[in-house]
Amino acid sequence: MRRDIDFSSIFPVDRGFTLVEMIISIVITGIVVSMMAIFGRNQINAYMDVGNRAELSDAADTALRRIARDLQSALPNSVRNASASFLEFVPIHDAGRYRAELSATGTGNVLDFSNSGDNSFDVLGPTVTVLAGDQLVIFNLGQSGSDVYAGTSSRAATAGVGLSTVTFTSTGTQFPLASPNNRFQIVGTPVSYECSGTQLLRRSGYGFQVTQPTNFAALGGSVSVLADNVTNCAFSYTPAVLQRNGLAVLRLSLSKNGETVELLHQVAVLNTP
Repeated sequence: MRRDIDFSSIFPVDRGFTLVEMIISIVITGIVVSMMAIFGRNQINAYMDVGNRAELSDAADTALRRIARDLQSALPNSVRNASASFLEFVPIHDAGRYRAELSATGTGNVLDFSNSGDNSFDVLGPTVTVLAGDQLVIFNLGQSGSDVYAGTSSRAATAGVGLSTVTFTSTGTQFPLASPNNRFQIVGTPVSYECSGTQLLRRSGYGFQVTQPTNFAALGGSVSVLADNVTNCAFSYTPAVLQRNGLAVLRLSLSKNGETVELLHQVAVLNTP
């Protein structure tokens, strides 16, 4: 009788694993995962912290750059700072030069500062656009007798697009001072930045006030949030640092998820009317 060949010694038979082996594998896997969590936690936290700081820095930088852009296009001598929480200015919408003398042929609409009834003039150079509610301002000094907030250096202008002649409301008195360079500005209503709790606000659309407003409840207008998560916010303004140029200093701190970013921005304000 032929005997079958035993191949078990040549080809071992597959078998399962024991309960002890399974428990050992689970323990080793747990140890490896724990070690990875211990050594990787700092890297993960660092990554999240960097993300939070980048988000706060971007928000603060965007807010301060927006304020700087507004201030650099503000009407000369219109920036004022009643307290560290408020900064106000008057935005320029358009500008140009008015005709101060007749042409060589004796023609032209001249702005006559000696005539209180004169309410129009020719624009020299590019035409200008006047929006509804805009004011015409000439040689604003930001002081008694020539202050846009008091209305002494401004008049209500007639709205129009592509104007080569500007018409304004006569108040019975002419502008107090002529511009040495025959300049005029078309401005809108004031704008204020306010540090309010954990927010930085931009307020606009309210009327001119002789005294800088700090309570806007009764003034109306519109408000927009420029930044959230504010922990510190302060404005300061020096009207004349170099000749007629002012300097605004803006400080803003934002905090979120245990991270804090503080930015300081200085803005040169041109005050030559």
